[in-house]
Amino acid sequence: MSTGIFGLLMQPSAPQKAETRLHKWQGVSGHWWVTIVEPLLAQHLEIPSVYVMVRRDWNGLAHPLYIGQTSDTGRRMGEHVQDKLRQAIALGGNELHCHFSAGSVHERFAIETDLRNGHNAPLNRQNSFGGLFGLGALYGEHERKSTFGQLLG
Repeated sequence: MSTGIFGLLMQPSAPQKAETRLHKWQGVSGHWWVTIVEPLLAQHLEIPSVYVMVRRDWNGLAHPLYIGQTSDTGRRMGEHVQDKLRQAIALGGNELHCHFSAGSVHERFAIETDLRNGHNAPLNRQNSFGGLFGLGALYGEHERKSTFGQLLG
């Protein structure tokens, strides 16, 4: 074992506690939601959350790619492997931001809705030509255009 200044310099550094990184997302309501930042590809906690798949760019800015909610984050990320997770990675996704403080399923849906309406996450965009909901969206679009046209004259 070395002693003196060289002995001190050669000692391994003391183990450090992993830093918990937080990020705040603002919903359309104006409310700020605090999330815990995790790697996108990791073992995730099996607890309820509202989550955001994120691309963190070189400037440190966080760009939401997909916003969702679940009763089991670990299970849900496993279900996303073949679709949203793969798409998020293709878009440069590298982080998962999780909000664990919602007290009920209703609160999770409210937070998810607030965030989805406040951000233009590309993987949340719905195809308005698919399925029954797509037909409803087209009907709503037609009604809005008709009403708008009547207002104009």
